[in-house]
Amino acid sequence: MTGKARNILMIFTAPVLCLGLLGGMVGEKQTFLTPEDAEPYHQRAKAAIESLPYIIPPYWTGTDVPEDPRVQAAVIKLLRPNIILRREYVESVPNVPVQYSRRAHLLIVQCRDSRDMYGHYPPRCYVAHGMTLDSEKDRNWTVGDMTIRGKEYQFSQNDGDQTYRQIVYNFMIVPGTGIVRDMQGISDAAEDYQQRFYGAAQFQIVMDGDMPVSERDNILVTLLGANPSIIKTVEQIQ
Repeated sequence: MTGKARNILMIFTAPVLCLGLLGGMVGEKQTFLTPEDAEPYHQRAKAAIESLPYIIPPYWTGTDVPEDPRVQAAVIKLLRPNIILRREYVESVPNVPVQYSRRAHLLIVQCRDSRDMYGHYPPRCYVAHGMTLDSEKDRNWTVGDMTIRGKEYQFSQNDGDQTYRQIVYNFMIVPGTGIVRDMQGISDAAEDYQQRFYGAAQFQIVMDGDMPVSERDNILVTLLGANPSIIKTVEQIQ
């Protein structure tokens, strides 16, 4: 190849290479997710959470718990949630006085951006409200064909001569990944720009700290087992 021919080849080759690089950059940009891309998922997740039944056999009845408007405004500002479900379930067993009925508070928060979940998890929220974190440990629960990997937290609070204890069962869901035990799974999702706009969900079941562990576990299985498709829907991006 003569020098002149080589120069002509280089003149034409350089623009072609540049066009190839630009094409690759455009193709990569088109794969970037936006909040709008995740909107169909958020609609499905909200509908699934709202489908949680109020009546759960054999004896459980749920009632939505209203939040103080000032607290509600602060929570919405912090979490920017897609949906918050806050419900108390009471077990109305025949011939058992209501004051002796078992109770459980179920809280489900699902956010549009996983980064917004950072400020919302038991060791931060409950301590911020004056409670003491006494212990925490990893727990696994089986609900149908699912294994739920979560945490058990014990909190206490003194009120004069009395000490109140609460147990919080907690786990989180990262869409496309599944159930995660704690905030580390949420942090990993938030670092992924392809993942963060699908958000994250957190489930809490709050119960009397003096209730035996076998009863608490049974309550979790009963409440979440009433509609396990909720968890599966929140887990799946597609």
